[in-house]
Amino acid sequence: SGIYCVQIVDKNKLPNPFNSVLKDRKNDIIYIGIATRSLKQRFLNQELRANGHGTFFRSVGAMLGYRPIKGSLVGKANKRNYKFSVNDEKEIIKWINENLKVNWIEINSDFEKFETELINTHKPLLNLAKNPVALKLLSDLRKECVEIANGIK
Repeated sequence: SGIYCVQIVDKNKLPNPFNSVLKDRKNDIIYIGIATRSLKQRFLNQELRANGHGTFFRSVGAMLGYRPIKGSLVGKANKRNYKFSVNDEKEIIKWINENLKVNWIEINSDFEKFETELINTHKPLLNLAKNPVALKLLSDLRKECVEIANGIK
């Protein structure tokens, strides 16, 4: 279990206006997350490899302009956990591999407190929850993805 931090190697590899926002924040941190059980399962498999429903992965895909298959969540119980096509997932993973660096530390308690403090201090670009300067643009892009996957848009 632990906490992880994702950083961009070159801010210019982010699309506009995300690159400008990160430059204004004067850091290279794009996401901070916790894994209460397994860093390998939560962080590596879900967030970096799209095995499951990682919030970070969906945000990166939406930010890069990828959209889920229209209607792919119709009839599903969870109406928010959209996925991208297999080809799009491969492209997102390639972008992650080429542009991001990751760090993590193992911790066994106070996950939420530690994560909240780090998010409040560093204001990561793609964190929506707990972030005092969460990007409305990212929320809107993710909402659009949910609507497409539910066949609304």
